[in-house]
Amino acid sequence: MPSLERYDRQMRVEGWDQENLLKAGVLVVGVGATGCELAKNLTLMGLGNLILVDNDVVELSNLSRQMLFTDEDIGKPKVRVAKEKLLKMNPLVKIEDYYEDVRKLDPEIFEKVDVICSCLDNWPVRRWVNSIAVEFNKPLVDISMEGLYANLQTVIPGKTACLECYGEELIPREIQLAECTLRRRRPEDLVKDLEELNIKINLDLAEKLFEAGIKTLYDLKYSQAQVLEKIDNDVREKVREIQELLKPKTPALQSIAATISGIATTEVVKILHSENLGKIFSGLLVYDGYFSRFTIIKLKRKEECFVCGDYVKTEGTYLEVGIDETILDLKKKIAETFGFPDPEILYKKWKPDDSKTLRELSVENGDVIYVETSRRFTPLPVKLLLTDNIKK
Repeated sequence: MPSLERYDRQMRVEGWDQENLLKAGVLVVGVGATGCELAKNLTLMGLGNLILVDNDVVELSNLSRQMLFTDEDIGKPKVRVAKEKLLKMNPLVKIEDYYEDVRKLDPEIFEKVDVICSCLDNWPVRRWVNSIAVEFNKPLVDISMEGLYANLQTVIPGKTACLECYGEELIPREIQLAECTLRRRRPEDLVKDLEELNIKINLDLAEKLFEAGIKTLYDLKYSQAQVLEKIDNDVREKVREIQELLKPKTPALQSIAATISGIATTEVVKILHSENLGKIFSGLLVYDGYFSRFTIIKLKRKEECFVCGDYVKTEGTYLEVGIDETILDLKKKIAETFGFPDPEILYKKWKPDDSKTLRELSVENGDVIYVETSRRFTPLPVKLLLTDNIKK
């Protein structure tokens, strides 16, 4: 065991067990303002294994609030720079870095950690991380910030509310509307959507964007570095111009990032100590920097939640449909009900064509379909209740 003198002061805290930290692994998804702070704190405290995941590069505008980066790091992958800086702070910590979309990671990486930390600025990936935390029964600490406000939610699968339990109330309305829009679109649709916002692009550019998987206004707003790397320079610059028009930069402060990340770090440590350092926080913590005020919102886990609920684990959820509805109709209903923008349906052993009706597929009342989406780690089982059958 390495010398513990480095950790002398924290080991004087009543209930502290440094061995718990030395044996533990934590996955930090997102190495922005809050992710930098959280990773730094855990590194200094002597965490055994830290895993960093981010698919973005350092930009000049990051430097005022992402304390692991400096001018010479601009253009480099955040995770690689972060790993290098953190090891200088504490070379005893084992650090793994993954410069890619977290949804492409080997599931074994999630299996081997003790806590997952979500430090993301977009809801689609936060929803996916929430689902995999529930799937692998891993505690999740989710933090976010905007301006002088910040949120913290701790998810203990099977015990506390997950991010989806109160998604209708907590996910911003703009995001909900975007999530409910099916991506079965044409380049012409993107041209039209932008025209309605007085932004003009030609069809040729729209087709190139579609080839890169950029099909909606939401895709344009939140395209990550790895997506933009796959397109040529002229198209990339045009995307960035459009992003500036669609999504003004979100206000952010280093002091707020440090505040909420410090609290989140303490919650991670409490989880790793099995509450020997105090009860793990449950609910939603909201910090208001304007009034120096913390608000705790109690959240009770919903048994009917389609991610963490008891019912969905054993029976799946259900959806009322008409026997003459098409698969496309069904996908639209799923998008509106669950907020999945890209549902793919598995029925028995195949993916039915969008134009097929449930009658043509010989679907019977109570049959189960499985819905694949980028918002969930595993397919969602959905029991179909035929309204024609119900009325009878």
